[in-house]
Amino acid sequence: MEQLLISMKKTIDYNVCIKGREIISDLSEEVGIATMIYAMLDDIDNSNEDVRNMTARIFSIVASTLGIPAMLPFLEEICYMKSWESRHNGVLIVNHITLLISSASLLPYVNSLMEIIEPRLKDDNLELRYLTGFTMYGLGKAVALWN
Repeated sequence: MEQLLISMKKTIDYNVCIKGREIISDLSEEVGIATMIYAMLDDIDNSNEDVRNMTARIFSIVASTLGIPAMLPFLEEICYMKSWESRHNGVLIVNHITLLISSASLLPYVNSLMEIIEPRLKDDNLELRYLTGFTMYGLGKAVALWN
């Protein structure tokens, strides 16, 4: 699956992205969040950044489909896992949620999302600290549109 995701990333067009989003959304509705998490569990802390990025994108579609509240316990759990790759993926999921979901829909959950990722600002991994700051900026920008 890893090689397929990487090769698809290089050749994908907009229509394929939309169709893929629809498929992931339909699948999420059909099987539920627990099955989606179980199916992608091995990819959460994958050493390949492209795989982690695709996993985060898929989880943002799951959050968009099933609702952010359904994802909050999962996000809290992976943002505190031992491996930095898992923590990185947790913050990356929040980042992709920020990009995918409209500001108005995101607004009620900004505080919860901030609380989950904020401790990563002090993480040992520099890349993760940078991503956390960038993601918090995106969340703040989404809120600023409504103030």
